Amino acid sequence: MYNDIMDAVTRKLDALFPEITVYTNGVEQGLIEPCFFVGLLEPSEKPLLGHRYFRSTGVSIQYLPGEVEQPARELNRALDILIESMEYLSLADGSLMRGTKRSGEPRDGVLNFFVDYDRFGMRTGNTEDPMENITVK
Repeated sequence: MYNDIMDAVTRKLDALFPEITVYTNGVEQGLIEPCFFVGLLEPSEKPLLGHRYFRSTGVSIQYLPGEVEQPARELNRALDILIESMEYLSLADGSLMRGTKRSGEPRDGVLNFFVDYDRFGMRTGNTEDPMENITVK
């Protein structure tokens, strides 16, 4: 599921900013700016009743605008687009995921954007036989 989310985020960024390179791994040399870096932030899972669970996947998107005349205005433009456009992701199987807690922080010439993609799920597993009878006094 994590790779599906990462792929959907990179597809969305490619569609929103076709002229900007998107990286999902660290780049030691040959960095091409402007660019995006996409990574996961502390994915977590919480068990619920029975075979149900709640999974939260935080995504971090960093935007380096490169050499532009007004970097603050460029970061604000990118933040506007990301806040509005990253609300829904279309996964490869056609299902949609909604992004919550969308926020951004332009600092030192870099935009840091954060969004959580949460979902409820159910695992298939061995179901226990229910009790036949119970007597309560």
